[in-house]
Amino acid sequence: MSFSISFVDEPLVYVFDDPTTPAAVGRVVIGEWDERFISSLYQWRKEDYEAQWLHAIKSLLSGNEKAALIVEYLGAEANHLRWWPMYKVKGAVYLQEQILFFDKLKEPFLLERAFSFVGDRKTISEDGQKISEWIVDLTEIEEFARLTSI
Repeated sequence: MSFSISFVDEPLVYVFDDPTTPAAVGRVVIGEWDERFISSLYQWRKEDYEAQWLHAIKSLLSGNEKAALIVEYLGAEANHLRWWPMYKVKGAVYLQEQILFFDKLKEPFLLERAFSFVGDRKTISEDGQKISEWIVDLTEIEEFARLTSI
């Protein structure tokens, strides 16, 4: 298995409502699974996302049971963000792709406390459907942290 998250070496794209706001194409690899995502550069630069990813990974490796990789942040005034919560269970890390809606939170979203908004890991939705999640060995996350230059 393997794990990585990064921006790809491609030109910026303009896919949001504002044609003056660029976005960057990113890629997450979890084992055999490989997916691209789009990160708005309205509020954050690529370096801000990369710093947050490294912070989340270090948080998980330093003993926290959950953290999240933010892949789209539009600021506190937006009603949501897109992220990949990570749940450490023994020697494995489970990742789920989620949209966090700020208006569904019990308190205002604060970026400084982002990980406190990561809910407990669920594998079945409220509708009784299995929640998609990907698993990677914790050693793969450690290896990524050791080799990464983000």
